[in-house]
Amino acid sequence: MEHFRSILPPPAYPFHLSYADHFLGIGSCFVEQIGQRLMARKFSSLYNPLGIAFNPYSVALSLTRASQPKNHQVADLFEYQGLWHSFDHHGSFSAPSADQTLANIELAQRAANTQFQKTSVLILTLGTANVWDHLAEKRSVSNCHKLPKSSFQQRRMELPEIVEILGATLESCFAVHPELKVVLTVSPVRYLREGIVENARSKATLLLATEQLCHAFAQVHYFPAYELLMDDLRDYRFYAEDLAHPSTQATDYIWAYFANAFFDAATQAQIQELEKLNQAVQHRPLHPDTVAHQTFLHQQLEYITRLENKYPTLDFSAEKSIFHQQLKGDKK
Repeated sequence: MEHFRSILPPPAYPFHLSYADHFLGIGSCFVEQIGQRLMARKFSSLYNPLGIAFNPYSVALSLTRASQPKNHQVADLFEYQGLWHSFDHHGSFSAPSADQTLANIELAQRAANTQFQKTSVLILTLGTANVWDHLAEKRSVSNCHKLPKSSFQQRRMELPEIVEILGATLESCFAVHPELKVVLTVSPVRYLREGIVENARSKATLLLATEQLCHAFAQVHYFPAYELLMDDLRDYRFYAEDLAHPSTQATDYIWAYFANAFFDAATQAQIQELEKLNQAVQHRPLHPDTVAHQTFLHQQLEYITRLENKYPTLDFSAEKSIFHQQLKGDKK
């Protein structure tokens, strides 16, 4: 026996991604983990500009707002416990005044739309099929903002409903970007507050929905993030302390799988060069004023100069600033 686990072979995708691509990620907190890794490696990327979106309704709404920004009004907000909120946005957008909340939403929408206009790769991660419906307004919400539970009713979206809402949203995106590539995933995060059985049924609904969407659109491609944790790694040691979210080690494993599946050899080589720089940035010396560390800093600045000459479109100002601040006697 060669292996003591089920190893998932990488799917064969009909394209490769590179630094020429622009990424937009929308979905559960798992898409943020992938988005953070893209940004750290200096890909043109933005993730969840309108807040975390857990269910298909919220994902579709966030994507619609990114592609077709809405002119929000005070009537779209409500006041609760001294803050003005939007049912369509994360609590980080809330503020003591309605004007500030609207300004926060407008700023995020502009950033999202700017990225969407140049996006060539859309990453969508579905976390749960369950949504909360506001009883008085008779609509689904993206965030309950800690209102009384009696104000809402939880339900699981039906399979045709999920396929219809996401399919219609994707069709509108393809009308603007016919060559848009969509990477569709189901988050491996376990929603244990819903219950183990309910979480399993929710994930099963999402998996069936992604299958139908991939069959409906040639531009939509499934990435098996869920299966990598559930079946390939399949061990509690690959979870964080809450036993629901993937550990850093597990997310790194899924990221490596993502990179091997989608990036060509040249892009992977460039990623390795940038990861070498990231490791140097994270280095924390015990004795920063020693000759050895000062030499190390000069070597890193020289390495950055070589990277700047090789990749003139990438910005290394943050890394240069970090190293200059540590140089003894440097005033830059």
